[in-house]
Amino acid sequence: MNSGIFSEYFCLLSGENPELAQYELESIISTLDESISLEYTSDSRIVKITMKEKSDTVDEHFLLQKVIHRATMVHYCCKTLFQIEYKNNSINEFEALIQQFETNNLSDLDSSATFCVRTRRIRNPIGILMDSQTTQKLTNHFGKVILKRFPEKKVNLKHPTEIYRVIVSKFGLWFGLHIFESQRNIVRKRTARNRPFFHPSSMNPILQRTLVNLAAIKEGQWLLDPFCGTGGALIEASRLGLKSVGIEVDRRIVWGAFRNLKSDDMTHSLTNLVFGDAKHLGFCFGAISGVVTDPPYGTAASTQGYDLNDLLLQFFHEIKSILPPRSRLVISIPSTIDLEDKAASILNASYRKFLQYVHRSLTRKILVFSLR
Repeated sequence: MNSGIFSEYFCLLSGENPELAQYELESIISTLDESISLEYTSDSRIVKITMKEKSDTVDEHFLLQKVIHRATMVHYCCKTLFQIEYKNNSINEFEALIQQFETNNLSDLDSSATFCVRTRRIRNPIGILMDSQTTQKLTNHFGKVILKRFPEKKVNLKHPTEIYRVIVSKFGLWFGLHIFESQRNIVRKRTARNRPFFHPSSMNPILQRTLVNLAAIKEGQWLLDPFCGTGGALIEASRLGLKSVGIEVDRRIVWGAFRNLKSDDMTHSLTNLVFGDAKHLGFCFGAISGVVTDPPYGTAASTQGYDLNDLLLQFFHEIKSILPPRSRLVISIPSTIDLEDKAASILNASYRKFLQYVHRSLTRKILVFSLR
């Protein structure tokens, strides 16, 4: 192993819930054996990624692609070429800082590839940047810098070989070469309405994949969804290379989940469905590496006559004899239900809590329990 630091990268996170997006990235990185460092910036929507150690056996780009393609709350990842953070948020300070960009940072780039520069403003940047014309000026400025360093390069706005991104917020500016796009748009197309069997209580696939990532399960390990419904979480888990088993107490829903899984070519070989009760699971200790679930609630769902609080507390007592230490249980429930402290005590676990707005009458509370 040779000492050294890999190139630095930055990622733009989804604006809907940056804290949840950060934790999703942390969780994904925790499943890897490689030493990747995640660093937060002054803007919660921008994170830096570096490798702690450099090795001839590690493909840096492959590793990054694996992380970014698994994440759903990341837009894209760029190789960092220039980055500044403001102190006074003044126009003069901003203009002076922009001039500090050194073309030496571009030395290892393709000298002949076509390119374009795309600028994005987030979080209401400082006064000068509220003007859309200034955004265009920034785009032009960095384009000219690139052409000055590589006069043989050509601008291509429609189909460029390289995309350079400028992100400007009220905290700073980040400039880099676009490396990887996330799978958000691909995952979004797997909406529950496009499956053979649809149920109105189904969660959207973006959030389902996020919950699976929060469980921090490695490829080849077993994930359990004890209230699997129509199988959405199982589909996302299988597409990430995880083995999964879903349990459902409603025979009609089990049959619907089977149809959904069978229709997805990448899932049926890694997934098992069981007609059963989440209060009586019957797994051996350690057989399951993590749990992800969205239990039934709302007018379109059925708890088979049980009060949801009582049902979940019975489930927590059951699952504590199955999950090993340092595993995670990820659950989504309505924000009006207050049981996380009781559950943490039953499971002997710490927990993280995130709120996710769905619509006017529903805000989800996402709880991630880490067993001690």
